Amino acid sequence: MTFFKNTLATSAALTCLTSAGYADDDWTYNTENNAIGRIYYYERTNTDGSRDERVTVYRQDETHIAVYKEASLCGNAALVTATLDFETFTTPVITGGRLMPDAEVMEFAFLNHDPGSDIATMDVRFPDMEINESAPIRNQTWHLFDFDLASLTMMTPHLADPAGNFSFGMALVWADQTAEDPFTWMGDVAVNYEGDESHIGHHTRRYSLSGSAFEGELAAGNAGALWLDAEDGHVVDAIFPAPNHPGYTDFRLRLLHVSDGGAQEWDELLRAHWNNCQSN
Repeated sequence: MTFFKNTLATSAALTCLTSAGYADDDWTYNTENNAIGRIYYYERTNTDGSRDERVTVYRQDETHIAVYKEASLCGNAALVTATLDFETFTTPVITGGRLMPDAEVMEFAFLNHDPGSDIATMDVRFPDMEINESAPIRNQTWHLFDFDLASLTMMTPHLADPAGNFSFGMALVWADQTAEDPFTWMGDVAVNYEGDESHIGHHTRRYSLSGSAFEGELAAGNAGALWLDAEDGHVVDAIFPAPNHPGYTDFRLRLLHVSDGGAQEWDELLRAHWNNCQSN
């Protein structure tokens, strides 16, 4: 997710969750389906392959993830963290900022949603100004589209019926200074199971996507596709008929590889971004 060029996440403690967990029609939480320490390496592009950017997702612990996003080493990069809530299967707290040398982060963007409220708030804090926005939340289970499905890939291993249909809502932060409403509710996504298949080297479950989230002025179509890993449940490939960042025409997120390298690999990855750069 990019937030006014680099974007969101944060920390917050959650109550302890039992392995039986919470159930909500489409979702059933089970700690056995968590992959703590796993790193998912994705590439985001338009569906024609243009405007490639790496989106790397790290499962820090049971209730926190971090996302590193970059188009090139030594250039601006986002580092976003989020809290996972397995009662609503959302990320109610997201904080983002710019990745700095030595794996430090300069936080400046903060999104919060109280699950008991139908409003989410966004605060962007620059040295000389602050931006405050809000958006309606019309589905208890929702994801921020410009978070590049990082939250969704943490939740799909907890589908109650992996070979069934499910749904979720989407909001969007549109990081364009000319946008009249930069934080909006997009609508709902209906996800319908179509069958198992081999896809880009993975055994997957394929789903079709439709719904009101693809009816806005940014939409480039009304249907998309999603492939989840048939064994572990994470996102392998996704095609959405709408862009989630300015400069894009639509959206594809493709899994490059998965690693269980944990904290050491994650720290080395972040530090490598600014290594051997002429100027930091």
